[in-house]
Amino acid sequence: MENTRCKVLGINASPIKGGNVEHFLNHALREAEKEGGVITEAISLRGLKISDCIQCNWCMTKQTADKPCAINDDALPILKKIRDCDVLILASPVYFLRLSGDMACLIDRSRCFIFGKEKPMALRGKIGVALAVGWSRNGGIETTLQSIEWGFKVHEMWTPSVHHAASFFGTGAISGPKIEKENKLKAMEDKQALRSAGLLVKKAVQTAKSKTFLSD
Repeated sequence: MENTRCKVLGINASPIKGGNVEHFLNHALREAEKEGGVITEAISLRGLKISDCIQCNWCMTKQTADKPCAINDDALPILKKIRDCDVLILASPVYFLRLSGDMACLIDRSRCFIFGKEKPMALRGKIGVALAVGWSRNGGIETTLQSIEWGFKVHEMWTPSVHHAASFFGTGAISGPKIEKENKLKAMEDKQALRSAGLLVKKAVQTAKSKTFLSD
């Protein structure tokens, strides 16, 4: 990918418009753009119809480049963008110590790229970055990040880690521990999380450009 544009796609699974997850993701995308030669795009799942995978196996025999999945809903154009990006950033709020339902459904639907007729293991070698926003530091951020990372692993994607930032499998920001009417974006005050996100996406872009990860 030397001397070419790196496509970074960020997906926000929060139902809150202009909330902590959206701002945290946008911060990561801005950090990615600092590397130069980067095209970023942010997608929100808010208000979209994302059905779960029904394991009909249609993708195994009838999949095409224009239609990766049989289910006709709002996930279809997003799935194609996932297939065509170089770096995928998935950002989820923490719900009951885990990722949101919308994010879980989207990850489940990406099964079409594992067994798809057009190209099995179509996401292999892409770079994945997990982001999460939770109410407290020990209230489900790591389990949310792990759920997203497990999805990356199933696709044989590569995920960056930054030891000195303590970001071993994505990074999370805290939005608590109390509600303030004058400032609802507490995650953007989490300096450790902002720094870690920047370092992770920087490494992700650099790796995508250098093609040092596992390829076909």
